[in-house]
Amino acid sequence: MTNPNYSAKQRDDARRLSLQLLDKIRNGAALDDVVEMLAWHDQPIPKSYVRHILMGAMRQSGQLARMLNRHLSKPFDKASSDIQDIFLLASFDILNTTAPKPSVAHAWVETSKTIGNLKRAANLLNAVLRKVVAETPEELPNPIHNLPFWLRKRLIADWGQPRMEKIAAMLLEVPPTDLRLMKGQENPAKDAHVVTDQLIRLADASIDVRDLKGFDKGGFIVQNLAAGLPVDLGLALHPTAKTAIDLCAAPGGKTIQLLDHGLEVTAVDYNTRRLTKLEQNLTRLGLDARTIRADVLQLQQNTDESYDVVLLDAPCTATGTIRRHPDLLIQKHESQLEELVEIQKKMLDRACQLLAPGGILIYAVCSLFKMEGEDQAKSFLERHEDFEFVAPTLPVWLGDKEAIETHEGVRILPDHLLEHGGMDGFFMGYFKRKKR
Repeated sequence: MTNPNYSAKQRDDARRLSLQLLDKIRNGAALDDVVEMLAWHDQPIPKSYVRHILMGAMRQSGQLARMLNRHLSKPFDKASSDIQDIFLLASFDILNTTAPKPSVAHAWVETSKTIGNLKRAANLLNAVLRKVVAETPEELPNPIHNLPFWLRKRLIADWGQPRMEKIAAMLLEVPPTDLRLMKGQENPAKDAHVVTDQLIRLADASIDVRDLKGFDKGGFIVQNLAAGLPVDLGLALHPTAKTAIDLCAAPGGKTIQLLDHGLEVTAVDYNTRRLTKLEQNLTRLGLDARTIRADVLQLQQNTDESYDVVLLDAPCTATGTIRRHPDLLIQKHESQLEELVEIQKKMLDRACQLLAPGGILIYAVCSLFKMEGEDQAKSFLERHEDFEFVAPTLPVWLGDKEAIETHEGVRILPDHLLEHGGMDGFFMGYFKRKKR
């Protein structure tokens, strides 16, 4: 992917920026923040090219590393992170460019000669990239290697080897972009796949939604089909609900859903920056909610304060969103899983205290792991014998109900609706207090 309308210097600046952004991700920056940095970058560079190679190099980092090992005398993972980054970005670029491959390889080597620590690796980079030029995408190792070993192991334990391989293969694809139209708003993309009168899937995932009709006037939000299910299914279980609290609410997609259904909503999040983003999204849509900056576990509650709907979209490994957030392949580690499971447990115990009589508690995680989904829901019911699971009615567009219903909740895996581009992975559980 190159653009002849940009000068050689501008393309060089783009390569430099991609290295800087990947370094930020390695050091813990959220992908959404990095993408925003790119959007606000004020220099004239091919931003789509930067995003293309950045996302692609992360998605295929395991395959590229194994391929590079064929051409290196020392293991790829023993190199410093800055050396790894330029090898990954350059290799992905070479394998996916429409320009002459040798010229792309040469450009990356020239860029390396002007960057601090990378100067010493220029000769090695030149030698290896000449060999990469002879490679093809079809010759890359099995895509399962893009998943860290610990992640593969857990997916196999939960869903089996064939399902793990199918999920790994899906990582190579750019995920579709879904829009949720606000009630009464028109479809801004006439060639989109219409799921319902409010849910559409864009035919071209590269479209900048800010350019679509209705964005500035709050006509829609971007929300994966799976991410909208927890609220849609939950409200169908409590059609007379009037009040809701959205815990861990930012950046606000589910808060907006609740408001669009006409509920009075309190949105809680601990992260000031993300809460500000939520408030900005509400302003764009012309909506209003009570917002509270607080840790859910420290949330103060008036003695008479309770809610018809309590939504806990809990912190999790987010493994169900890897297609859209390939930074997780770099940032997430198995050691974080048990800590997250314990946080989810404590948050569920706190969330149920906020529920009004006859209310519905919605627990949602965008995780592929049963530890964070089915097992967490089962554990909650064991600790709270006064609660029971309530099975929602699934919409027709979801297709095969047997593939997604469980005894503890609703499970969506990424290959569901594969013929239409798949979905994010999600688990959602619905709980009510038993009638006495």
